[in-house]
Amino acid sequence: MTRLLRRASVLFFALALAGIAILWIADSLHALRFTPFHQRAGALALILIGISYIALQLSLRRGRGETLKGIFLGAAFVLWGGEQFVPSGPLMTAMDSAVITIFVVDLSLIIVGEVRRRN
Repeated sequence: MTRLLRRASVLFFALALAGIAILWIADSLHALRFTPFHQRAGALALILIGISYIALQLSLRRGRGETLKGIFLGAAFVLWGGEQFVPSGPLMTAMDSAVITIFVVDLSLIIVGEVRRRN
């Protein structure tokens, strides 16, 4: 199972990088103007890298807390990308608030951990 998850992580990682390449190529062809394709390609890259990170976290042998933090961080990227496909409204706002919450809590835990370790 660990090997399968690591392979999935590498596959989704490669797909995310391909998505970024396609994003930049399309952006350069459109003189860096915002287009619906830009929004979808960027969103897809965020979703793919989030899935890659979740698969990686599930393949690592770490403590439950560290694994959960990693899964939440990957999920934040999946939600961030997913909200690009949702029309403005309560669902999109809730998704955006969840993403912000996950990022702030995740970085807060890192900061608190480092401060404690230094003291």
